[in-house]
This record gives sequence, structure tokens and C-alpha cells, in this order.
Amino acid sequence: MTSSQSAIALTATQAAWLAELGIDRKLLATLADTSALFTSARIAPGAGVTPVNVPSSGQETSASKRTDAAVGSPPMHRAPVQSVAQKLAATQPVDASPVQPVRRVDLPADLALLAQTVAGCQACGLHAGRHQTVFGDGQTSAPHWMIIGEAPGDHDDHLGLPFQGKAGELLSTMLAAAGILPQASVFYTNLLKCRPKGGRTPRADEIQACLPYLQQQIALVRPSGLLVLGWQAAQALVGQRASLDQLRGQVHRYTDRGVDIPMVVTHHPASLLLRGQYKAAAWQDLHLARAALAA
Repeated sequence: MTSSQSAIALTATQAAWLAELGIDRKLLATLADTSALFTSARIAPGAGVTPVNVPSSGQETSASKRTDAAVGSPPMHRAPVQSVAQKLAATQPVDASPVQPVRRVDLPADLALLAQTVAGCQACGLHAGRHQTVFGDGQTSAPHWMIIGEAPGDHDDHLGLPFQGKAGELLSTMLAAAGILPQASVFYTNLLKCRPKGGRTPRADEIQACLPYLQQQIALVRPSGLLVLGWQAAQALVGQRASLDQLRGQVHRYTDRGVDIPMVVTHHPASLLLRGQYKAAAWQDLHLARAALAA
């Protein structure tokens, strides 16, 4: 074991989070300043979030910035430290080749054909690093719920199915505890259909490329309600420049081509694995979702 590897101290929660992202200790050791990646200090909800615009669809989203301090007492006047996702993203080559934007008017009006279109998509640079696209899974005809995450995880990317791994297990447990499963039919999908390398935060151009696919999925699947997990998916679908705390705790309406669907926003289960203090808020949101659909 190298000195850089032995210097990395992870809690059980941090180790589970990195496993969900597909990052192991060996990969951490290759990054600069690995001793400054983790801290026991708390970060206030919504701190450091800067929304970014998605111009073509009229929706908006944002990219988060997390600053993690070192284990132990940090030195005085420490410079800002990049997050793991930011450092991993900096090591990836940028695909500067021009791409054709996805136009919803060109998308198939059949779900199976839409899945084939997504499988061949090269509208952004994420296609170069994916194992396969993650289109969705579950009840495809008028389910009670469409549950929408932000982007596939490492397990999802290998299996081609959404919400695999520890985050998926937590989601299933939460839905069952709230009485949504097994009674309700569900279709699972994500805002992005390809996994960003290293589990980094999706960029605005990647969200812009994938959003028409999600909008077409909603139109074809025709769910009774939408449960949106995470602030990026929430901003893209709600269309408001706001933090997750501002968007959750209320029933939004998703309107598209004459369709009006109740929509509830809450924390992504992958976030809850890292920040368990938000589980109570997510529990409240799930009961709000049940009540919205029963109304």
C-alpha cells in the first residue's frame, strides 16, 4: 500500500457513497490532494449551488459545488478544495465535435422505438464513456408513478437498469415504508440516460440533450404522478431556478401538450446515503406524494 493510499481515512458512509459512484480507494489515490477530500464538518443545505440555464426547452437546472475539508484539524487559510467529481471531470477529455441537438418533434411516438433511439444517441459526449444507456424499467402503460432520478449510477450503467445498488435498495425500502410499494405500479427512469464519468455532476449541455427524451417518455408512459428525486431533475422539470429545499414540500403540476400531472420533489436516495439527516424530510415528501395522488 502506498503512503497516499494509507493516508485516506473513510467512514462507513463515505465508503458506501464512493462505492455507489464506482470510485475505489486506488482511484482516489491518483487524485491530487487526496487528504483534503473528506471532513466531518457539515455543509449547510443549498450552500454553494449555482443554477445554470437550459435554454432550448425553457427549463433550468444547476450545478452544485461541494467543498470538503481534510480529516482532522485543517490548516489556517486553506484554499478551496475541488470535490471528487470535479477532479475526475477535469481528467476526462472534452469531446469538442459538433453534435446534432435532439428535437422532440423528431422522436418516435412509440416507447420501444424511443428506447432504440436513446440507445444510439450521440447528442453529447457522455456516449463515449457509457457501457450502455439506461432507458427505464417498470410499468410502461399508465402506471401510478413515474419515479425520475438524475443520472445512472455505476451499477445502472453496467446493468442497463435504473436505481440499482445501495441507492436503489434505499429507495425501495422508503417506498415500501411509505405504503407506495407494492400497491402502486411504478416506472423508473432518470433525467440523463448515460452515466457521467466518475459519477460527476451532469453539465447543462448534457441535460439539454437528454431532456427531450424524458419529456417524450412522460408523454408515452402517461403516469398518474411524478416523483422527482434530486435538485437537478427537479429544476429541469419544475422549470424554476430554486434550491431543492425551496422546491420540495409542495405539489407542483407538470403540464405538457394538454397533460396535467401532479409532481412532488424530494431528496435523491444517493444523497440520503451521505446525509441521513434529510431522511425525515424525504419521508414527509413521500406521504405528500401519496396524498396528491389520492386527491
